Amino acid sequence: MTAENPATTSNNPIRSWLKDIFLDWDRTQMVICFLLVLFLALTPLFISSTYYLGIIILATIYAFIGISWNIVAGFTGQLLIAHIIFLAIGAYTTIVLFNTYSISPWVGILIAGVVSGLCGVVVAFITLRYGLKVDYFALFTIALMVALRTLFLKWDYVGGAVGMWFSLTDPSFDKMIFANKAPYLYIALSLVVIGLLVQYRIYRSKMGKYFLAIREDDDAASALGVNTSRYKMLAVVIGAAMAGIGGGFYMMYVTFIEPPQVFNLGLNIEIVMAGPIIGGLGSLAGPIVGALLNKPFAEIMRGALAEGRSGNSLIVYGSFLILTIMFMPRGVTGVLHTIYRRILNRLNPRNLGDS
Repeated sequence: MTAENPATTSNNPIRSWLKDIFLDWDRTQMVICFLLVLFLALTPLFISSTYYLGIIILATIYAFIGISWNIVAGFTGQLLIAHIIFLAIGAYTTIVLFNTYSISPWVGILIAGVVSGLCGVVVAFITLRYGLKVDYFALFTIALMVALRTLFLKWDYVGGAVGMWFSLTDPSFDKMIFANKAPYLYIALSLVVIGLLVQYRIYRSKMGKYFLAIREDDDAASALGVNTSRYKMLAVVIGAAMAGIGGGFYMMYVTFIEPPQVFNLGLNIEIVMAGPIIGGLGSLAGPIVGALLNKPFAEIMRGALAEGRSGNSLIVYGSFLILTIMFMPRGVTGVLHTIYRRILNRLNPRNLGDS
């Protein structure tokens, strides 16, 4: 086999660029993510059913919210089980600002991110102040979700037990009301792209390295001089703010919200946790890959098992999650990474390195 001519490589910038991407697993994951985003952007061209398009939109929203949880649980290892509380706060903030103060959802969603981020500061401060870790941290978030559910059920300002809804009128860009579902998909995809870039930037930065060090060994990271409290709080705040933005858009899409709906552990698992876990918790592509597998599967099960005994779909769905965790502990991206390493080994073992 003849050696590759260096001059040929240097005169081929595109080939060199593609090679650099392929030899970097993180960049390869980002390429996979953007290809999925491109595919989803084209779906309105060949899917006319509003039902199936609605499933794709929800899966895309779940992917963005999954990214927010991945930063907290996947990068820093903080088991924030009831992450949906930030989604709920963002959703309520958006609808209250619109219904009560006539603030456009475009602005309200951003404010929702700020409010949820501030709530993340409070949650992080309390858990860090009292040294709650792992299971105690998880239990605290679940208890907080139950407490907030009770509060919102009795709080008339946010609709109480009746909930709040968005009155649909004529299509209006300012009110984020559209004549068809396609614009909602493109807004959701824009959020996913932003979320992917934020996640990638964090992962490749010094802060991301600190996050991973905390995940692997909190005490060792602290002994090496990492301010673990600061970076844990940063992870929670970033994740909470992103979840709040996702919750605000979720509210504008579903148009109705009530405490039992959003302060719900089952919905929390479906929206927040299942996608990143199925896709691969801690990976860059995990949230979007998992969401695109999880949401359609859940809807198919609900439709196929709608008749008969109540709860059959939940049994099948729960079994699917259990089997995924048992046989793919690193998720789908873990399997893809194994295949990637084998391909790289066959092409040129010297280029494998730490990919």
